[in-house]
Amino acid sequence: MERESRIQEWFSLLEDTQAPFEEKHEAVHLIAKGASCREIEDVHIPLLYGAVVKFWRSLGLRSIDRSDETLFPIRKDLARVCSTISLRLPGGTRFFKNFPQIGKVEGPDPFKKNETLSGSLSNAPGWLSIYEFHWEYPIEGFGVPKDRISVITEDGIRIPLLDWCEKHDLAVFCSRCGLDITYDVSRNCPWVRIKYAAH
Repeated sequence: MERESRIQEWFSLLEDTQAPFEEKHEAVHLIAKGASCREIEDVHIPLLYGAVVKFWRSLGLRSIDRSDETLFPIRKDLARVCSTISLRLPGGTRFFKNFPQIGKVEGPDPFKKNETLSGSLSNAPGWLSIYEFHWEYPIEGFGVPKDRISVITEDGIRIPLLDWCEKHDLAVFCSRCGLDITYDVSRNCPWVRIKYAAH
């Protein structure tokens, strides 16, 4: 009973828009600790995961927050917590870094006009810096605009990647700025803008 009461307390705190940020941040880490050491039962994981993801996303909704350098490490920290909790979700993780892990996809070949590139979403080893994950995902190492990528099902049906992510409730975060980039197809990473503006 005490454990369930604590879980409800965490959930209520994260849902409270007036609650202090510090208290929410602490609750998130307590949830992650409970999830990783199995103190939290499986039945409570989806509810807490949804609340933590909502809190993480809330730190990037305003344009001023997106470019706030002090929020970069906080968002990345929260994203890592989301990843930890997501491992306990029924059916496996739904939270990914830089791009989702999906079986087979296809999109326009960036180097060959009118040709299609197919394979898995995978980056060129050691070359993460060449991609702008806010608008592209790598197919077999080649960056392709994410809104032009389709998932190929086992039945051969092609489903737009962004629709697939929505259907399966997938979430993707940028490892540089910590923002939710699941459906971002137009913005550049604020971390990159700030880094190069300083030079």
